[in-house]
Amino acid sequence: MVEQHEDDGSPGGQPLEEAIEARLRSIDSGNYRRSVRSALEAFAEVVCEDGEIEAVDDVSRYDCRYYAQTLRDRAKRPGERFAASTAHKNYAFVRASFTWWQRDGRIAQNPAQWRGATDELPEVVEQPERQFWSKRDRQAILRYTDRQVDEALDGGDNPLPAFRDRAIVYTLALSGVRGAEVFRDPADDRREGLRWEDVDYDRGGLTVFGKTRTYQNAPLPSDAQTRLERYQRLFNPEEVWPVFPSLHRPSLYRTVREGLTDLADDRVEALLEENDPLDVMREYGLVPPALSVRGARSVMKRLCADADLDIDGEYLKPHGARRGLGHQLYTEGQAELAQEALRHQSVETTHQSYHDVQVEETARRVDDILNED
Repeated sequence: MVEQHEDDGSPGGQPLEEAIEARLRSIDSGNYRRSVRSALEAFAEVVCEDGEIEAVDDVSRYDCRYYAQTLRDRAKRPGERFAASTAHKNYAFVRASFTWWQRDGRIAQNPAQWRGATDELPEVVEQPERQFWSKRDRQAILRYTDRQVDEALDGGDNPLPAFRDRAIVYTLALSGVRGAEVFRDPADDRREGLRWEDVDYDRGGLTVFGKTRTYQNAPLPSDAQTRLERYQRLFNPEEVWPVFPSLHRPSLYRTVREGLTDLADDRVEALLEENDPLDVMREYGLVPPALSVRGARSVMKRLCADADLDIDGEYLKPHGARRGLGHQLYTEGQAELAQEALRHQSVETTHQSYHDVQVEETARRVDDILNED
């Protein structure tokens, strides 16, 4: 079936299961691929339940409407932990896949775009709470990490963890990077964490693998740059090393053991007994594991607990740093600067991201005018 489709360019006839696999192969991101797979498999289970649909072009707009209705019913079912926003997201994954199949010549039309289907989706009435670091909380965690470095230097303990943690916080707080751009994502083999060769002090920037899956330049303001430079001098890393390595001792020991299989086991154990594992890695050209996105969350959770920062029962999450930076720039009337710092494709995207700020500012200005004497 696939060969015929590719030879004559005519749409249709391809088994739905094969079309789904083709769609999944076209997606680079591991996280996004998993989400699309889950949505498409659930969609296929719903529309194929009566056995009448076998090929991708057998799916009609009425099948898509039925799928939307099942999402709506699930979102409204008491006790079901399935939000209306999730229903819309799952349908969007399916609709985007039909768009891809149409563009690839596998179907003639996209049945999921029919208004009669999308109108059946549940209404999204809740506004998700999106954490952002307030200016006060940002300053508090920055000051705390500065104190931790001073205490580590005065106390005689290994200061590397304190220097690394401070560099993490300053980079997140001031550069506008996303967590997945600087930390390792185990689900995406192209996101291996920021490397020292990606840091450019001369131009004050970082080269990161952005959300668009292209390499982008992120700003590195002077306060963040200073902390990063001091950390690098202490760390003495190789250029290919991650800027933020995991300092989990078992992981470091495992990296050495797995990297020195050409040496006798007793020789490796003697090296680890006599030396710090990072020093062994330097000597033998090994690369330490990068801190994962999940590991970065754990670091922030620990730092906030130690600093006695309670953010409505939560902690300062890595993604909230980027939002907080953009929020402050935007509220101070620097929409274009916020766009550049956050690397939005257009200032309209920035306006949409901080629409709530616009609403508040408009309300304030209206009040000012109405309350004039």
